[in-house]
Amino acid sequence: MKVNKIISLISSAALCCTAAMGISGNISAEAADIKYEYGVFLGADPEDISDMESYHKIVIDAQYFSKEEISKLKESGHIIYSYINLGSVEEFRPYFKTYEKFSLGVYENWDDERWVDVSQKEWQEFVVDKLAKNILDTGVDGLFVDNCDVYYNFQTEKIYNGVTDILKGFKAYDTYVIINGGDTYVREYAKKNKNLDAVMDAVNQESVFSAINWKNKSFTKNKDSERKYFQEYCKLVDDNGKDVYLLEYTKDTKLIASIKDYCTENNYTYYASDTLDLKTPGQEAGSQLLKTTVEASLPGDANLDNNVDLSDAVLIMQALANPDKYGLEGSDKSHMTVQGSKNSDVEGNNGITANDALMIQKYLLGLVPSLPVFSQAGVQK
Repeated sequence: MKVNKIISLISSAALCCTAAMGISGNISAEAADIKYEYGVFLGADPEDISDMESYHKIVIDAQYFSKEEISKLKESGHIIYSYINLGSVEEFRPYFKTYEKFSLGVYENWDDERWVDVSQKEWQEFVVDKLAKNILDTGVDGLFVDNCDVYYNFQTEKIYNGVTDILKGFKAYDTYVIINGGDTYVREYAKKNKNLDAVMDAVNQESVFSAINWKNKSFTKNKDSERKYFQEYCKLVDDNGKDVYLLEYTKDTKLIASIKDYCTENNYTYYASDTLDLKTPGQEAGSQLLKTTVEASLPGDANLDNNVDLSDAVLIMQALANPDKYGLEGSDKSHMTVQGSKNSDVEGNNGITANDALMIQKYLLGLVPSLPVFSQAGVQK
């Protein structure tokens, strides 16, 4: 009687999930040619799309891509983040002349760029209400926010508040926000607010292990003290429950090996570029293998914890009912991954459905001796 009641509840949940979607609810695995976790290609143009297809998460400047081009990338299994400049403006932007009046000075090492007074309401309204909206309307999955370091260069209360207001404006779109660098600001915000939830979802920290010689624009190794400082900063962000990405500039295979070991140990994500202009194609030696390609394949293990339990069925149902949050490109940290999706397809239908969640629960209750994929392979648990 108890078992029958549980099965009834499971079946009802499966039906509700399927009905809510109005379709069969298949979630297909990502394209097989995606090999790497993360690539930053701010120097890329639409004609470079084919050179980015091996990367799961891609950072581009969406101001130079059409909605259709971005949609095509997403449909083939990619997560797309777009560059947006919070604290400075470059001469090549069509709006440079309009906001040059708010200039605070020339950006060191970038002569065609000016720091901006982010406390100005006109700038805030443009960046949040127009620029960010237009970028997000292209369909990108989040914003890669550069130059919060305006607060490092101009440490006044009005600049701090200006950065905060803009970041909160971005977060109000319910999108994924990666702060590029920004250690001085983020540390101050964390100190004042005890968490980072209102302003960011992740940090992309440049040059933790590597360094740039700006005189000849060559790559070298970072000082130990600098590396330690930025590792502590990454830990601060991680301890606050946010994602950590490293963007390094190096061709040194030994240094790349150190970056890989560090990120593996801390469950961080990295990309090591061999160019300052972040052109495509990506450097294979500095590209992090897709994390799920090195995880064991266990049928039913949707959340990749090396176990098959009720939480796997729950994640499948969440991914089906709320794909924006828990699907392959979901905003939640516990969203379905490529390998998780493959593991979830216990019925072997090349995609997951509510029936997969139902089958896992039946299996856990002992109502079926094995999952269908085990039976098809002639294997028992």
